[in-house]
Amino acid sequence: MPIRRHCNPVNIKRIWDAIRSATVSHQSSDINRILKYVQKFEICTQSQMEEYIQQALKDNLIVSRKNSIEPNSPTYKITDQELPQLDGKDWYCFECHMAGDVIPCKNCFRVYHIDCIKIGRNKFENQKRSYQKQLVISHNTSEHIGETEESEIHIHTTTEKYNDAVTNNTYDEGLCSICNIINIDECDLDKSEMNYLLKFVLQRIRAWLPNTITHTMAEEDRPSWLTETELTWRSHQLFFEHKDMALIGVNLNTDSYNVLSEFLADIYTIQHNVAIFHGLESQEYEASEYVVRDTLHDINELKNCSDCYKHSNEKINERWFALPCRNPHMLVWAKQKGYSYWPAKVIRETPSHCDVRFFGGKHERADIQKCYVKPITVTKEELKIKISLAFTKAFDELKYHQKLLTDPQELERVKAYIKAKKIIKPDMTFAVKPTEIVENVELVNSKVGSSTQKKKRYINDTPSDLMDTKKPKTDSEQSHHDISGNVIDISDGDEETSYSFRRDIQQENISMDDSEQVSSSTESCKNTNQEGEMQRLDQPYSDSVEKMRRKLESLPNKDAIIRCAMNCMQEEIDKITNDHNDHLKRLFESHNAQISETKKKQWCYYCEQDAIYHCCWNTAYCSQTCQQQHWQAEHKKVCRRKRQN
Repeated sequence: MPIRRHCNPVNIKRIWDAIRSATVSHQSSDINRILKYVQKFEICTQSQMEEYIQQALKDNLIVSRKNSIEPNSPTYKITDQELPQLDGKDWYCFECHMAGDVIPCKNCFRVYHIDCIKIGRNKFENQKRSYQKQLVISHNTSEHIGETEESEIHIHTTTEKYNDAVTNNTYDEGLCSICNIINIDECDLDKSEMNYLLKFVLQRIRAWLPNTITHTMAEEDRPSWLTETELTWRSHQLFFEHKDMALIGVNLNTDSYNVLSEFLADIYTIQHNVAIFHGLESQEYEASEYVVRDTLHDINELKNCSDCYKHSNEKINERWFALPCRNPHMLVWAKQKGYSYWPAKVIRETPSHCDVRFFGGKHERADIQKCYVKPITVTKEELKIKISLAFTKAFDELKYHQKLLTDPQELERVKAYIKAKKIIKPDMTFAVKPTEIVENVELVNSKVGSSTQKKKRYINDTPSDLMDTKKPKTDSEQSHHDISGNVIDISDGDEETSYSFRRDIQQENISMDDSEQVSSSTESCKNTNQEGEMQRLDQPYSDSVEKMRRKLESLPNKDAIIRCAMNCMQEEIDKITNDHNDHLKRLFESHNAQISETKKKQWCYYCEQDAIYHCCWNTAYCSQTCQQQHWQAEHKKVCRRKRQN
């Protein structure tokens, strides 16, 4: 087993920092000064520091030179090499991220200690259990679900389909843990679809770490010598495989990943680099553990049901949860403690529990015991469900989901609508000739400036249940029924001539014309200001300011002037405050008087004007017309005078 590097990355970073600090301070970087610097951060003895320096010298990460003042105490400087010697293998163990005797992997660049094989094996076994396929649950309850006297759900053992290749595969100690995981990964997804779904995973995890993994998460002042160039040089010396979130994003955009484990391998590589650069006790490494945790969770969800993962992240509309999956989930009534039964989908199942996701609301998930899960064929009356507004919405969503399962035509319309909505900007290349574009630009620029109405019409063949509420079409819009969906009709309100062209060109021209209008109006304003510039008015001092000025002129020294000015300002503030309070008091009294006067009046019950005719109890009118209209409308039925007579 070769020793690829002797010095651990944390120790070599401390030595580099000590040498840089001594160089900036114009001091010699001997072992005593390096030791003194390192002892500020951790406990380190003289013998330990000598060992670290000897290891760094063997790794060619620092070089020694003679000390002209003390020949027996050499000084050290950082090596001048831009890149270390590369032979296709990493220098640090991929499991513990330390140097020492390592075993190279047969398939990749990773290396590992013989004592770290146990760590890699545990990682492999955990991933192997998650890759075993879950029970295949069909929505057809007659094939897979039996109902006992207690209405409990039982899944037949014949539905358990495990991947034998995954179950029987063992850990190969000649390979690293990542290569072992990749060997058991069998992805059934299309390559482009898988890379598309992994973009949602990247979007979720990228916020845990800084954009550049050599930066720290805490806002702290870096030393002047720790520049971006220095950080880049250090990453070249310590990282064999450079990976960050930006590179993973490039790989996803180019559909570079063939299986999900390749994406997971890059995430583990980022964690490996973070551990090397920042250390296992750093805040950055703790954040990288959260990155790995979220990645594993999302990959397991993606493997469990890629359609559910896709719908929950896209959320193409408010009814995204009702969209059926390619392998439909079993529909059940599930009950949580303290709540009534609720419609839900079975996402995953164990021998004793069902992992369900509820319809309606925020589509929450819960792990429910099977005794609290009933088939969807059970009626609401049997379950004694209390009908509420939330339950009605959830039940409607369930019915729409069942409609999509049984109506292929409606499902096709929904898929067509989703596909059309995903297209953010259609490809307009060669759609219009360049000469036509120029002509249309000139025509629209001349039209938009004088036009008072712009009519737009979009034709989309969308299902009625997923379409948003649209405004009714005008007569002019209905007359242009022959215009295609990707063309906009722009017409002047005063003329009948219209011009049609592609949507992107129209938006660009409108923005260009608007900018021209703004610039021209600004210039006209500037010219107006230049021609009729107002003269400045001399504003006289107020009485209080003039009085304060006279007091200050008679004072002998600076301190007295300051005290007098402060006193005068305080008096002015008190005066303004008192005037303000008096004004508020007068307003309050006037308002109360108006309210009191208003309450004493009688008002017409019909038109709310001043009333002069009294009818009964609290009903009065301003005129006979209001009395007759209100009498015929409703007062005839409730008039108290009529009842007394």
